[in-house]
Amino acid sequence: MSRCALLLALLLLQGGLLAAFDDGPPISISSPDHGTTFARAQIKSHTLLWYAKQKMLVACVTFTDDMQNNGMPHDDTHYFHLPGVSFDETKGIFTATSAKGEVIPVARIKKTLFIKSIQVTPNANVRIVYPGGDIAVTLLALSPTDPALREPTKPDPNSDGTHNVDLKNLLN
Repeated sequence: MSRCALLLALLLLQGGLLAAFDDGPPISISSPDHGTTFARAQIKSHTLLWYAKQKMLVACVTFTDDMQNNGMPHDDTHYFHLPGVSFDETKGIFTATSAKGEVIPVARIKKTLFIKSIQVTPNANVRIVYPGGDIAVTLLALSPTDPALREPTKPDPNSDGTHNVDLKNLLN
């Protein structure tokens, strides 16, 4: 009986049938850096920085406890390295490679007047989790062609939400 199960599993793997199960986004980069902040902190600001010498994308997160100190807020800034991200200077695009070898854009340089900043692409997200003050940062990204990123179809604005049914055709 175990030979049959093994043979079935091999056939499913070769046919790619098991590959259809979703196990999360193609890119998930958890920062090896962790931090601790105020137990009841709020995020004051967060930005992405590129350290050119280290060739490393870094998430800079500043927390504040302004609600706790009677108008005397304290800020707490932490830096989280996001390894595995490459930067194409000519295009101004930051990319990461999925486990399947797909190169996925995760961020880009945004120019506003004289200021350059790094902005995540619409298919990416930087998740900052800090329950009880323990901080963890993860960069998540989907392929830009992923069906999950398609915008839902919008209803016709001229429609009142009903549709007509011809009873004669329904009964015949």
